[in-house]
Amino acid sequence: MKNILVTCALPYSNGPIHLGHILEHVQADVWVRYQKLLGNNVYFLCSDDSHGTAILLKSRELNINPKKMISKLYLEHKQQFLNFNISHDFYCTTHNKYNYLFSLYYIKKISVLGLLKKKNIYQFYDKYHNIFLSDRFVIGKCPLCLSNRQYGDSCNVCGNIYNVLDLINPISILSKKKPFLKNSEHLFLNINFFRKKIISWVHNSLLQNEVKNQLLMWLNKNINDWNISRDVPYFGFKIPNIYIKSKYFYVWLDALLSYISNFKYFCEINNLFLFNDFWNINSKYELYHFIGKDILYFHGLLWPSILDSMNFRKPSGLIVHGHLKINSNKMSKSNNNFITSKKWLKYLDSDSLRYFLVSKLSNHINDIDLCMDEFLNKINSDIVNKYINIISRISVFIDNYFNSCLSNNLYDFKFYKYFVNKSILISNMFLNFDYSGALIKICDFCDLVNSYINDKKPWLMDIKSIKLHEFCSTIINIFIVISVYLSPVLPDLSSKIEKYLNIKLTWKCLNKPILGHKLNKYKKLFFRIDSLLIKKIYN
Repeated sequence: MKNILVTCALPYSNGPIHLGHILEHVQADVWVRYQKLLGNNVYFLCSDDSHGTAILLKSRELNINPKKMISKLYLEHKQQFLNFNISHDFYCTTHNKYNYLFSLYYIKKISVLGLLKKKNIYQFYDKYHNIFLSDRFVIGKCPLCLSNRQYGDSCNVCGNIYNVLDLINPISILSKKKPFLKNSEHLFLNINFFRKKIISWVHNSLLQNEVKNQLLMWLNKNINDWNISRDVPYFGFKIPNIYIKSKYFYVWLDALLSYISNFKYFCEINNLFLFNDFWNINSKYELYHFIGKDILYFHGLLWPSILDSMNFRKPSGLIVHGHLKINSNKMSKSNNNFITSKKWLKYLDSDSLRYFLVSKLSNHINDIDLCMDEFLNKINSDIVNKYINIISRISVFIDNYFNSCLSNNLYDFKFYKYFVNKSILISNMFLNFDYSGALIKICDFCDLVNSYINDKKPWLMDIKSIKLHEFCSTIINIFIVISVYLSPVLPDLSSKIEKYLNIKLTWKCLNKPILGHKLNKYKKLFFRIDSLLIKKIYN
């Protein structure tokens, strides 16, 4: 049995959960559910990212105390993830005492190691709002590929990282005017000190090839010192004055530290003595982070250096995905192309989105397009016409002629065993993040079963015959096998299937067929998606 800790990137506490968040959490949730299905011990943790300039500004806009705002959004975020059956074992915010204590512990460690430097630097300042601008509050032309409307820290077009001061024609997002440069003293971490250790980690951890190549490209150059402090006004944890006066910890520092502190928090409230087992430098337990490609720099360079300085273990791997587009366009509120999780569930179910996203996810980091016409066709074809069609065709015979009870023997054990024997293939595909490949195989299984039904023509068999009873029982047992494979992807539908079948869908279902077993009367399990519902999402 494996012991695994899984995290996702942290949703920010200044707005609703949207489908981009759901993509990442579904990717992690399916993997976690598969690990648990196979009997592994998995802890799935996440939290709201509740610090930073954006939190402060949003609270001012809403005329609410930032602590009240993040508390309100935390409850909303947690519920929205539950509505999509995201199976977090623990979900909190970064604004807690555990995270503050680890922030203090970290700065003490790097100070003792002599890795802290004080520097006077120039930063962009918005005089109309009297605030220093973080990188994400400045846009301009990328200094490398010259793409317009790029943020101050990285380019979404060419993917390069740069200094915000190199941005061409910078504009403040707040005032829409050109900011000016203002001097301020800050604390910097010497990341180059950890460079060789990070390179070794990159070569010896689970990373997609694209991820590994990108990290090594950055590591082949000198890495700039990292500014870990921020000026007032700010919402976050204050840095003790013995290190620097009137500064706060940079939001990205305590966001990364929350992977450690949240697990400590979780262990203490659940009276678990697991913290050292997972985080000690020689830990044999596994740690995986599911993230988007836009925050690879933080997780691939800064995070390993933080862990090294604290003498903690590094991640077993990073699982990186691309951006979510809707109808081939970047999500945008102004273009009516921004869908929150709440709005989705007003018109459509969670399982259908989970299935579509899983069908697009692979072990590569390509962007994913939620094309609504494709979504409609895929759900109606794969789930309704292929998967659920199997049980809807057979249940009528079992209900009407055999008192909703399975036979004591199978009609075709060899055919049933064919699907059981694919369990290693399917589980390996999911565990190796080839979700789309796994669903293609499962759809092939459904096609094969439906063709088998067509060939055998049960409607022409004697309705009182053992042959018909055993044939239907064979098909239902194959349906159970396929349902086990799909259960991490479709939790709501799986729950309905479990109620119909009077069983729990577990990996043990694959050990032997279920015979002489009483079922409930069949009721429609899944409904076709109407194109009118798709249109309502955009209204």
